[in-house]
Amino acid sequence: MPNDRRRIALGTLANLWSQYCEYRSSSVAPSTYKRDYHKFTRRIERMQREAPRLSNAISIRDWLLAHYSLETTRRTIQQFNACLQWAVDSDMVQTNPFSGLRRQLTTKRKSDKAWAAFTLEERDRTIAAFEDDAPFYAPWVKVLFWKGARPEEVAALKWEHVSSSCQELLISEALPIGMTESQSTKNYRSTRFPCGPRLARLLRDQRDLTGGDRAAPVFPGVEGGRMHYQNFQRRHWRPLVKKLAEEGAIAFYLSQYHARHTWITGALASGMSVQDVSYLARVSTAVIYAHYAGRSRSIIVPEF
Repeated sequence: MPNDRRRIALGTLANLWSQYCEYRSSSVAPSTYKRDYHKFTRRIERMQREAPRLSNAISIRDWLLAHYSLETTRRTIQQFNACLQWAVDSDMVQTNPFSGLRRQLTTKRKSDKAWAAFTLEERDRTIAAFEDDAPFYAPWVKVLFWKGARPEEVAALKWEHVSSSCQELLISEALPIGMTESQSTKNYRSTRFPCGPRLARLLRDQRDLTGGDRAAPVFPGVEGGRMHYQNFQRRHWRPLVKKLAEEGAIAFYLSQYHARHTWITGALASGMSVQDVSYLARVSTAVIYAHYAGRSRSIIVPEF
């Protein structure tokens, strides 16, 4: 049986979690608060409805494992642990019943495919396919490949973030799915991104097409307003790029997010320093060394 230090009533957990959410609301990104914290709240509410007699951290963990995936349970216990540790540090409770439980919930290592990239030839074939089959979205696809930004960062770009010469971009905001207002980038970094002739020409063409109002998006959706890149992924990117893979024009299907990995890999292969790529892509040098630096080299396996 769990000992007393693991005891916590669901009502107590719900009350502390509510206070913790209020405390954290001003220090996390709005999208994180809306997307993640509400999910954890709903899980507590479900436990209160379906298993109101749960009274310790061990039984809460086991109930979560019985109703959610291992990864979902791990993330939930991680947040409950943070909440109760905050409560301990705030002299609201004496012990943290969730301490140490997350370490027991190990998950598989993230698939290396998460960092895969198109070759530059595959990139160009993908762009050409959109120019032929879905020309409205071709500029969006080009900027993903040519700038290496996250889709939510491109969706947040307004003309006020583009220099009058179209030779420089300011990447300082993101517009995640489900949010109506822009927020800081994923890691709160900003970048002044210099545009080469190809990207500058694309931006000038977009300005001519959209009118260039400073408050308007650089890459709007088909009906105006924001670009709903999740719908684009499902309705346009996935079927077209899967078709390219089936026809042998590209080796493997990869999502639009892998355009970012393609840019980072290509930038390193072209001789850019890790520090410069880190700044322009808003990703740590440790991540670049761990996931990109090796694959940016062309490997030739000799016959033997």
